[in-house]
Amino acid sequence: MQRIGVFLSSKDNLPDSYIQAAQEVGEWIGRTGRTLVYGGAKKGLMEILARSVKFSGGRVMGVVPQILTDRNLVSDTLDITIPTVDLNDRKAVMVRESDLLIALPGGIGTLDEVFTVMAANTIGIHRKPVILYNVDGCWDTITAAIRDLCDKKLVSESQKELWTVIKCTAELEHFIQAQNGR
Repeated sequence: MQRIGVFLSSKDNLPDSYIQAAQEVGEWIGRTGRTLVYGGAKKGLMEILARSVKFSGGRVMGVVPQILTDRNLVSDTLDITIPTVDLNDRKAVMVRESDLLIALPGGIGTLDEVFTVMAANTIGIHRKPVILYNVDGCWDTITAAIRDLCDKKLVSESQKELWTVIKCTAELEHFIQAQNGR
């Protein structure tokens, strides 16, 4: 698993714990010689993550929707730029280019990305692992809602295997080692 897709917030002024998690994941990607695949923005956690990857020796692939280019919001850290028409196109390219996908703290856009990947997994379009990096419980409400849908038989029990919740990069490393051993 060499290409790590990451969904996360482009917001500024977020809690220090979110910033630290983005830095740690970025450092891990870079230190292990992997490539980051992300949305290409130079704002918020997205830029922090990309800079951490670069500083740690990794490569950065930005999947950039036209609106970011139009607004001059494309990060200057990119080694590879893949232009896309819109956000839907960006999601499809990110999934195609990534071996696994991590969701760090994020808002509506991140939720959309996570659920799009899970839905595609559900119907067999791909089997890309989705990791919810649960900083300060940011994913607790979402995972509880999905468990509730399972309890109500709206989501099958087997679909709970479509995502993994982790709290640190050590758990991320363990998950990847387990996946590679399959």
